[in-house]
Amino acid sequence: MDTDDISLLRSTMERTADDLPPLPDLAPLAVREGRRRRTRARIAIVTTAFGAVTAGALGLTLLPGSSPELTTPAAVPSSPGTSATAGPSMTYAPVTIEATPGVTPPDNPEGLSEPERERRAAHQQRVAALLDELLPATVTEIRPVKDEVHVYRIASGGETFRMTVSVRPFGVNGPKPCVDKPVRGFRCEEVTFDGNREAQLVSMAVNEPDTWGSYLSFRYSGSRVLLSVDPDEVSAPVSPRQLLTVAEDPRFLDLVRYADENPVETKEPAPIEGG
Repeated sequence: MDTDDISLLRSTMERTADDLPPLPDLAPLAVREGRRRRTRARIAIVTTAFGAVTAGALGLTLLPGSSPELTTPAAVPSSPGTSATAGPSMTYAPVTIEATPGVTPPDNPEGLSEPERERRAAHQQRVAALLDELLPATVTEIRPVKDEVHVYRIASGGETFRMTVSVRPFGVNGPKPCVDKPVRGFRCEEVTFDGNREAQLVSMAVNEPDTWGSYLSFRYSGSRVLLSVDPDEVSAPVSPRQLLTVAEDPRFLDLVRYADENPVETKEPAPIEGG
């Protein structure tokens, strides 16, 4: 190819390139794709991969072969003040667990009406969606526990853990003092957030001296709010400070406000005398 041919070819290529739109910025696309992959990984439900697993300090086990279906409507109804901030775009398949291995828990143990079961399940779905966004990326699965509105099963590092997100009307018991006793495997820290709201952050050894659970509690109007992750064979994959990140989010406080005004749990039982 002589010099004239090369010049003609270069000129043709330049004119063709001038007619093309500019290349897009790939960084936002990569970020969105990364988020999509993380979400898909979190909601991928492979029940048989878990079999019977220990769920936290209470010895709960997954019921093998349990159906992931629940009477939650496909379009989760919105609660006041949360429709624009915490409504999930998809449902998180709930799991049935058994407190006693081999004994299937009864369906609808509290004898709730169907609309009330759906309302509580919808609240769980909103909480699960927000946890999916706010918990560390090392938490790869979040599933509500059927008929236990305050209980979730989360997975991290191949282990499963029991997580509690409870908004319960106060009973007769007030908050206990925050006493830090590191030597005894109990660490407590008091923090202030959301203006002047006080919370207790607790790390506590459970079952074994080197398996730690994470706990956060605070009062909201007439309710006691508790977030916790119990250890399993290993320490909880979420620290108290990471639980605080959840509690500080305005969307979470919207959900707390809804559950405070429209309780999804019963009041704490009175203590047993002499117990």
